[in-house]
Amino acid sequence: MKGNRVQGTILVIDGVSTNRIMLKVQLTAAYYAVEQADCLADVLEAARHCRPDLVLTAMTLPDGTAADVKEALRQDELLADVPVIAISQSNAPERRLNALSAGIDDVLPQPVDDVILQARIRSLLRVHSANEELHLQRDASHGFVLPLSDRHAGIDCAGASVALVAQDTQTARDWAKRLKGHAPHELRCHQMDDIQLMMTAPVADVFVIELNELSAGPGLRLLADLRARAATRKSVVIAVPNPADPQIAAEALDRGAHDVLQSGFDVDELALRLTTQLQYKTRNDRLRDSLRNGLRAAVQDPMTGLYNRRYAKPFLDRTAERATESDDTFALMLADLDHFKRINDQYGHPAGDAVLIEAARRLQAELRPVDLVARVGGEEFMMVLPGADEVSAGMAAVALCNAINSKPFKVPGISQPIEVTISIGAVIGRDLQHKGSDTGRGGSERLAKGVTDLISQADRALYNAKNAGRNQVTLGKNCTVAA
Repeated sequence: MKGNRVQGTILVIDGVSTNRIMLKVQLTAAYYAVEQADCLADVLEAARHCRPDLVLTAMTLPDGTAADVKEALRQDELLADVPVIAISQSNAPERRLNALSAGIDDVLPQPVDDVILQARIRSLLRVHSANEELHLQRDASHGFVLPLSDRHAGIDCAGASVALVAQDTQTARDWAKRLKGHAPHELRCHQMDDIQLMMTAPVADVFVIELNELSAGPGLRLLADLRARAATRKSVVIAVPNPADPQIAAEALDRGAHDVLQSGFDVDELALRLTTQLQYKTRNDRLRDSLRNGLRAAVQDPMTGLYNRRYAKPFLDRTAERATESDDTFALMLADLDHFKRINDQYGHPAGDAVLIEAARRLQAELRPVDLVARVGGEEFMMVLPGADEVSAGMAAVALCNAINSKPFKVPGISQPIEVTISIGAVIGRDLQHKGSDTGRGGSERLAKGVTDLISQADRALYNAKNAGRNQVTLGKNCTVAA
């Protein structure tokens, strides 16, 4: 069934059959696939069967509560993060706060307002989908996910910055005064038109925006602006219709608000929602950092900090393709530290590692920001210089060679500086696809073959430099340049 859904699958849990039927009619009309359960005992089996994108449950069930539903879902790694909305016959604040504290994403009173229900479902499904994608990317990068027990463990949100944005500064200050004893955060007060001040780095972790009769329009525009800007895209936005207004709350959710206070400003509920949203944000920030670090580790040499072969080859391919499209040239160089095994044997591998690190630093210092230097083997390096011709490539290669041999390497623990030299083979790439021929798949294959041939030519040039006595540069076919 899930493969044929239009919007997503929702599991409805209620002990009263007429309530389930009414919700199914509402949700089916909005193109959701609906599965049903009537008690807590059936929740896990039903959820494992249909893999819901969201759970909509009665606050009270024949054998439990909405909080018990959330706890049951947490027992399954694949269901732990499924959002849960509870529907309550009572709108008592204490009951609502207890449910939110238990991890319920929202509590809606009966009779359910269809506008706010549909908006809340859309908002939670967007967040759930984004989180799933983040986990999938991390799984692909690392091969594992955070253990269930670690998902909120150790997440301390104290000290986060919260911007309180109201129609007037006094309202924001009143909110800050009431919130101060409930939330251990840095509170900033803004009126609606303080946009430049709000965007000044460091931007707030959370924006709480008042939407009253006068500020609803500007507030909704500000909300959308915050969600669109790169600087604030990762910040949490909580909308506060003040007074309560289901239509404005629904509009705020559809504009991208992470959360709303449907009943208007309530200090206890806001403090609770701040904690919840900041935990989600901190966790997702950690996931993104982990993903970035994993991707970086996959293409970076851990010793020298240079890119590795896994990055260098695609970079060379892209450079060749762009050069062909623009009828330009580029240089490819392969380099090898001379007699490196002798350094390891005489001074030890730690000294050899220190030489590699310093050699990498010297090589990188000689190149332009657009150029690439990568460590592609033990003591082997690849350099790619977009736009370089024979003259500029020759000059760059000589400068690289001189950067290594002009000054002995000082290695910690070694009293005598170590003399190090390098040999470089350089070739010029141009029209590797043979532009007069057709493009398409055949052209791509010719380009790939051209890059492979170019690497072979650079390798032969490096061999010639070694054969000619080392500590020198060979350009193209046996054209030696003194270093």
